[in-house]
Amino acid sequence: MRVVITTILLAAASPALAQSLIPPPPPPGIAVPDWALPQSPTHKQIAPPMDFHRATITYNKPVGMFENQSDVGAALVPGSASYDVASKTYTITSAGYNIWYQRDEFRFLWKKMQGDVSLSANVVWTDINEFHDRKVALVIRDDLDDDSREIVAAQHGNGMVQIAWRAAKTGQMRDVEYRATHQAKPTDKDWTAIHAARIGIEKKGDRFQLWVSWQGEPIHPEGAPVTFKTSGPFYVGLGFTSHLPANALTAKVADVVLENRAGAVR
Repeated sequence: MRVVITTILLAAASPALAQSLIPPPPPPGIAVPDWALPQSPTHKQIAPPMDFHRATITYNKPVGMFENQSDVGAALVPGSASYDVASKTYTITSAGYNIWYQRDEFRFLWKKMQGDVSLSANVVWTDINEFHDRKVALVIRDDLDDDSREIVAAQHGNGMVQIAWRAAKTGQMRDVEYRATHQAKPTDKDWTAIHAARIGIEKKGDRFQLWVSWQGEPIHPEGAPVTFKTSGPFYVGLGFTSHLPANALTAKVADVVLENRAGAVR
């Protein structure tokens, strides 16, 4: 199920987006199943076969505030991640067909936590013209399997922000999507997508709230909270997928706030 909400911002300072809607072809010599190819004008993406899984690869390599990192779902091209202390910025490279349907493929920087959580960050695209459906996600999930129960707040290269969840293991994802547009000039006839300045997710008991700052205003709740049951320790962190099964792209995630309490998204 998808619910789409569009916001029109009359005065906007955020930059416009101009991504490629045409996915690049897979690199030579890498066999890509047809279901994994992204949606395009000439191809309709479908769900993976229900019995298809790849074992997640964990690298035992702490990065920044996160205790480890994994290629969830083992995309056809390995990912990587680094942290720059001076700029407080994570650089994440990943291929991966998607974080959607009943299984995922993405690079995941994580730590195990329990209780309430506040997580927020700025997303910076290294090349704004790359494939439009790539996404950075703030992730809370039960385990590291590719079909884990999870809830995410995600920002896409085309400007769309979503809160999405998989309520049952091997179940289908559901989401609520938000898009903001503006007129670059009052005389413009076309509305241009803009990029959120910051996103966040807050866990307070079993209620999960999406937070957004669209244009640099104080970050605020967006939409109604989602009820999502958790039990025991879970994995919390940053995820990135190129939405391309065999082509790795790169995103930067800056000024990450992660606290083991609600009410700390900022």
